[in-house]
Amino acid sequence: MVEYEISDHALEGLVAHALSDLQGVRLLETAPRSLGEVFRRMKPIKVERTPEGFTVDLVLSVDYGVSIPEAAQAVQKAVAEALYLATGEKVQAVNLTVAQVEYRKEAHA
Repeated sequence: MVEYEISDHALEGLVAHALSDLQGVRLLETAPRSLGEVFRRMKPIKVERTPEGFTVDLVLSVDYGVSIPEAAQAVQKAVAEALYLATGEKVQAVNLTVAQVEYRKEAHA
């Protein structure tokens, strides 16, 4: 049997890649306004491992006009499938926080 470990950074990369194919939704990216904010900033991806599987917490930005319930369902499915296919482990939950709705001119041109 082969022993291996998957780092948290690698798991976060898998999640980010799963989101890259989805239209109108992305990880929240905000620039810190102060040095203190650099250390307090919430990470947009958090993956926890438990004996029952993974729990993923995401903080997202959604384009104005996108159906948030449909986008949330697509995100949950994409993330759960990506992690399962890469690791073989179940995903217990993909929790989402939509922290920003963004009006993007190129999306409405």
